[in-house]
Amino acid sequence: MGYGDLGSYNANSRIPTPHMDSIASQGMRFTDAHSPSAVCTPTRYALLMGRYAWRLPSLTAGVTNGYSPLIADTNRTTIADIMTEAG
Repeated sequence: MGYGDLGSYNANSRIPTPHMDSIASQGMRFTDAHSPSAVCTPTRYALLMGRYAWRLPSLTAGVTNGYSPLIADTNRTTIADIMTEAG
């Protein structure tokens, strides 16, 4: 799913996204983003945790694989937690 699939960004979207549309109507929409890294792991960390990837020393090496230990602090609030609370 890309951002153009959400009704709040695309009135002609064929995918119903009522909860995401509600969140967008009550808050802000992000239409421009910049990656903190050229590889996926630090970028995903930044998006999920809301923190710069360079704040986590273990991410300075680049990409982790599926067998790597969890790098996220489970006590921190993530974007998934916020969206779950919003419905």
